[in-house]
Amino acid sequence: MRPLPLSKIIAAVGGSPDTVGSEDSIVTGISTDSREVEPGELFIPLSGDRFDGHEFIQGAFERGALASLASRAVPLEPGRCLVRVADTLAALEALALYQRQELDFEVTAITGSVGKTTTKEFLREILGSECAVAAAPKSFNNRLGVSLTLLEADEETRHLVVEMGTSGKGELSYLSNRVRPERILITTVTEAHIKNLGDLAGVIEAKVEILEGLAPGGQVYLNPKMPGFGEFCSRLERKPRTFGSPGADFPLELNPAAGAADAAHTFRVCGEEYAFELPGEHNVINASGAIAVALDLGLSPDSIRRGLALCRLPPGRLSVEVVSEVLFVDDSYNANPCSMEAAFDTFEELCGRTSGGRNIAVLGEMRELGERSRDFHEKVGRLLAGKPMDLLVTVGGSSLHLGEAFAGERERLGRKNQAATRHFEELSPAREYLSEELRPGDRVLFKASNSVGLGKCAEQLRETVSNTEWEIPLV
Repeated sequence: MRPLPLSKIIAAVGGSPDTVGSEDSIVTGISTDSREVEPGELFIPLSGDRFDGHEFIQGAFERGALASLASRAVPLEPGRCLVRVADTLAALEALALYQRQELDFEVTAITGSVGKTTTKEFLREILGSECAVAAAPKSFNNRLGVSLTLLEADEETRHLVVEMGTSGKGELSYLSNRVRPERILITTVTEAHIKNLGDLAGVIEAKVEILEGLAPGGQVYLNPKMPGFGEFCSRLERKPRTFGSPGADFPLELNPAAGAADAAHTFRVCGEEYAFELPGEHNVINASGAIAVALDLGLSPDSIRRGLALCRLPPGRLSVEVVSEVLFVDDSYNANPCSMEAAFDTFEELCGRTSGGRNIAVLGEMRELGERSRDFHEKVGRLLAGKPMDLLVTVGGSSLHLGEAFAGERERLGRKNQAATRHFEELSPAREYLSEELRPGDRVLFKASNSVGLGKCAEQLRETVSNTEWEIPLV
């Protein structure tokens, strides 16, 4: 965030200071975590079902906070500057919108059932090859996250890339109408978060809401193969720009992947060749969307290539690492039926490039799927049964149905004895089992909804394997 006089922040959030005389002090940044406050920053205490940030205001001041917002009285030492507001999250949003209005940058908003964060990273690096770009350091896509992303901008910023997510009706409409993005990119739409949205049609309707906030003259970028493409087009006054397929406005031509476990990809967009060292064909499609935006903004293919060379997938999103001869593929950040299928395809591709060892899938529950959760887990299990798999470990809840469907489909295919299955209700015994089971040459995929915690499990297993002295010879 750009440095601002406290007086301007107070005016922007409609607050009133309890302590007089510090309004001309310069706030150098904001923090919503008292443990990470830096001297000179404004602390914004937020509240949830299990916590109240007001309890940590004193700690924020002890770390050097210049001032703190608060929506209720808080006992403090004399001289501490407390700015009273009706609602601290609403105040944070107001400050972010003040930033949006005062600074001269354009916004590209990205939404979709999968691929938002990865596409954001592609676009951040590509645009950053030519100008100052701001974007969220993590997967920030709700009211809080979008506001924190806007506050990443400063006077040098020319483009800001923001994710917008939804798990219920009205959320994208709210975010988009407040931010007013000049460009909107939609990765794809699939059956995710349907616990609150009902079905695919409900997901499409919720995603369409993002178009309501498009700035006048703004441009939308769509994959013509995604479900609901016609519905999105019908809500637009201006024809969208398309990407991700050979017949799109930005034609995509896929080349066979080549390389080792990092799965390098080469491809063409508008006849120009690009490449990156990242796994997953779906990531090529995500990259083509970012390239489409960049080309419309006037970036050259050479600049785009420089940006792509810097791209790295965020943690838990098809992170590929070899530790003590074991290939770890960590895609544990999130999961729905569509992303499960993409992960299986990518894992199969990676496994086909090495010999020996076993193919192992460690799969957790896909959450927020509502009444059809069991059906979706069984569908994914049957899909996995057609892949080259030696061991399936499922963890928690409806993943049990995934494992049962996998075993049943394997038996139907006459391959009953070609793969073992194990189910655990808790992570700890699953981790203990895997720490004893893994061997040199094994290839392991981790995939689940983030709240299952498979990412931590994968991290701990990598550490365990790195410290293991194998009792069997490497082959």
